[in-house]
Amino acid sequence: MSEPSKIENCLFAFLDAGREGLRQLEVSSPYTGYTFTHDPGQFWSSCLNTDVSRVGKMGITIARESDPFIRQTGDKAHFKRYWLQDRTAARLTLARLNLYRIGRHAEPLSDDLARQLVEQFPEAVTQDKTG
Repeated sequence: MSEPSKIENCLFAFLDAGREGLRQLEVSSPYTGYTFTHDPGQFWSSCLNTDVSRVGKMGITIARESDPFIRQTGDKAHFKRYWLQDRTAARLTLARLNLYRIGRHAEPLSDDLARQLVEQFPEAVTQDKTG
């Protein structure tokens, strides 16, 4: 069984991080990247917005908002925080993640862990298109 690819780790990180999500500052170092809480391992990225774009091209909706970092000097560094928009996005992420896992001869995530990861996201909100 081979090691997980970067995109596989990225997908798991978005599920694992839940509604708190990820921002570049937190994942930028291979030594202190985002450490998974539900599985051993870590995700790091030198360019999180590129990874977000790759995930978006898979049809997975990533929500985002400005999340500035205040330096000790009081200056702001501008970052974005990214997270899976809802359970629909989480289910798509889980399905894609399990395809990557199966492709490298690893077991899919357990049903219990999968449910726990998906249920931390809100149900999809449908827009009323009348009136």
